[in-house]
Amino acid sequence: MKGPFPIFCRGHSGGRMVCEAFIRNGIAMGNVTEHHKDTVYFSIRTNERVRELILNAYNYLNCDGAEKQTLKEVARKTVLRFVESEIQHNGPFGWKIDPTMFIMPVVLDTFPTAKAIHIIRDGRDVMLSRLDARIEQIDDPVNKLMVFGRTDVDSFEGEPLEKRWIKKLRNELEMQHWVTSVEYGLRGKSYADRYLEVKYEDICHNPIEIFQKIFDFLEVPFQESTKEWLKKAVSPRRIGKWCHLPPQALKRPLEIGGHLLEKLNYL
Repeated sequence: MKGPFPIFCRGHSGGRMVCEAFIRNGIAMGNVTEHHKDTVYFSIRTNERVRELILNAYNYLNCDGAEKQTLKEVARKTVLRFVESEIQHNGPFGWKIDPTMFIMPVVLDTFPTAKAIHIIRDGRDVMLSRLDARIEQIDDPVNKLMVFGRTDVDSFEGEPLEKRWIKKLRNELEMQHWVTSVEYGLRGKSYADRYLEVKYEDICHNPIEIFQKIFDFLEVPFQESTKEWLKKAVSPRRIGKWCHLPPQALKRPLEIGGHLLEKLNYL
């Protein structure tokens, strides 16, 4: 089979639109949810193997050889079971669901034919797209890992991780989650020709050009029907929501994410 070609991104970064384009262009993504286009098989709520893989693979690059081999075997079995149960042809396949960002290196090491698409969106806009599955359920160790890069966190900004403080610090928590996820995803750069970084904003302004680049990277023909759908479905209207915030509301989030926004040329 050709792949896997997973879409890796922090939630609310444009992965839904990319997944829909993949499906329309003949890339099998398994059974996906109607609204978010998340691949159900890889849900941390229902697939304990995926959940444990994420928790144990976060520090994969620092593991010794035996530990890496164990994680690769778990990844191999997990993906092959997905293929056997949900992929109905021998063509290209992938999946999309944001927690699997944290197994990117394991997947790329396990499958020599794998290629990763990393979608990045301006953290200020991502911050305003509330990700309740992570922040509202921050007690879950996987969610703590995705937000902070650690599971042993009980406080943030000097306040306990309780509902009243989570609500007050929501922008800061969302920005922290963006930083943790994007910085982890950037590790894919070490895989050179098997990692492609794509900005959501570039897709919105130039969907045909950017998807031509994506499908050339995956060595998958860009179908005319997919091009026509993109022309109608994609627009830049959701870019720059953060511009309506007062400067004071951006002060602390920028202290958390400003270095990465600048690195990515958003500032």
